[in-house]
Amino acid sequence: MSTPGLSEARIRRELDEAWSRTVLVQVVAGGENGGPIDDRELLAEIDEPGAVGEVRALTTTGRFSGDICRCHGGPTVVLRDGDGEVVLHAGIHGFGSISWDRPRFRNDLDVGDPTALHLLLARHGVPRQLALFRTPLTAHLKSRRARKAGPDAQPVLAEFSGRQAGEVPADRIEDARQRLAAAIPGPADRAAALLSWLGALPAPGETLLGGGAVARALLADFSPAELAAAVTGADSAHAVMGVINLALHGDDDPALAAAVAPILRRLLRR
Repeated sequence: MSTPGLSEARIRRELDEAWSRTVLVQVVAGGENGGPIDDRELLAEIDEPGAVGEVRALTTTGRFSGDICRCHGGPTVVLRDGDGEVVLHAGIHGFGSISWDRPRFRNDLDVGDPTALHLLLARHGVPRQLALFRTPLTAHLKSRRARKAGPDAQPVLAEFSGRQAGEVPADRIEDARQRLAAAIPGPADRAAALLSWLGALPAPGETLLGGGAVARALLADFSPAELAAAVTGADSAHAVMGVINLALHGDDDPALAAAVAPILRRLLRR
């Protein structure tokens, strides 16, 4: 039998008290099994009062689930007072779930605005935040049947289909790169077409091993700034999904996260 947690009213009082003493928010690696807080890798540090208030609002507003996630979660949000002492900490459990002092509270919070929370963390350099948008954005694409990638990219990219597409030799990739550049001269337009194509591929087979591998190879030519300009101009769900696919296979880039932020907010608003 599971141990009952504290009441929601009691938890909220304790959260208010803890935040009233907080002057610094840190995000550290690892979840509930990550060992001593002070020994963990520091991922982000937030001390500007307005930003601290934003973190407070996004991690305390929402609905308590009455239960806890059974995984260890991670990374961990840490509140520190003016003396640098840990006041309270919370593990992040997937998309939009916060577990404050799980051994004692035993009541996870489903935050009210998960999109804003994970975009804020990405903005401050916490890794692997964009990848968390894959599931909610997939659900959005299925429900809205978003438009496929633009036709300009199709004559070249249509040749790379099926789960074996990622095994094509390097000379075919180079040929596709040159033909795409001729068909779509503008770098931002070309990157947008590639991102949209990547975001529209069936998951997981094609995105992982098939055409997705080809798309990622072609997108490797573009800088984060060029990709940010491309996704801003495209303003499409599939282009954003392409960015998320890239994030699943590499590191988050703050500029790219900032570029997709307004589109994700619009697409996933509640």
